[in-house]
Amino acid sequence: MMKALQVVRPGVFETTRIPVPRISVEDKDSVLVRTGWGALCGSDIAFFAGNKRYRTYPLEPGAPIHECVGEVIESASDRFRPGEKVLAIPDGNKGLAEIYLARASKAVTLPEEMEDLGAACVIQPLSTVMNAIDRLGDIGGKSVAVVGLGPMGLLLCWYAKYKGAGSVAGIDPSPERCRTAGRLGAAWTASRRSIEVVHAARRAPEEWNPPDICIEAVGHQTATVNDCLELVRKYGTVVAFGVPDQTVYALEYENFFRKNALLLATVTPDWAEYLTKARDLYLENMKVLSSLATPRMPVREAEKAFDMYERHGEGVVKTVLDMSVW
Repeated sequence: MMKALQVVRPGVFETTRIPVPRISVEDKDSVLVRTGWGALCGSDIAFFAGNKRYRTYPLEPGAPIHECVGEVIESASDRFRPGEKVLAIPDGNKGLAEIYLARASKAVTLPEEMEDLGAACVIQPLSTVMNAIDRLGDIGGKSVAVVGLGPMGLLLCWYAKYKGAGSVAGIDPSPERCRTAGRLGAAWTASRRSIEVVHAARRAPEEWNPPDICIEAVGHQTATVNDCLELVRKYGTVVAFGVPDQTVYALEYENFFRKNALLLATVTPDWAEYLTKARDLYLENMKVLSSLATPRMPVREAEKAFDMYERHGEGVVKTVLDMSVW
């Protein structure tokens, strides 16, 4: 038996004991991982808070964490051996447990000498950011605006600049997040909600320089995609990156139509390709990227950690849970 956390009702975790998962005899693409660290993602919060209409409670034990680093204890794949450190996406996003199963195709080894394994959780979200920007093709010299400067928005700012964007802007009501975006390559930031930036651009259009690309990195509500459509230039591209909680969006279609805009949805890369790419990029830029993994908290304080993450508490960027402290 092993320990796991379970969301028994919205906003409430309980510790439970469940059987250790097993690799079936016929399975040739699985690894069993002892969890070392697990990072919170904005997409996890909706399940914790009860904002997914189709979900019933309690959730399955271990849900809803998917950004996890740990040690292989058993492998059915010839790509991994027991004792190796890995970043691996848990089956069913059930990473809030002492041990979890993962597909070998959704895992990547980490250097044995890596000291800060908690920060390595950033590799998984970085892979989705790389996929999103890569789908835009060559962005060299183009102007990019990122709406929403949570961990994903900050990574988008950094990677857009890394890929040669001519200028990068960040929009978020948090001054702290705007300052962080500036350190990661944003040439300018607006510490306001995107709708406030829209109103300012309408009042003084001569002072607004519409970006070639506007990335919606907020998600979980339906308004900011339309803000991006308003802010992007004619013939520009809006990237729908933020995760939706609603199934239907009221799109300001005429604005989209008259601008000859491109709306690009981007989610779930080819994990085998992009986890490897993200691992290598992270290792090359570990000093700056590992700084996003803050705060660190013990897993026994998961309920507090999720609550802080949902409220965008001060000092919260990418919360990482120490899964050894139950």
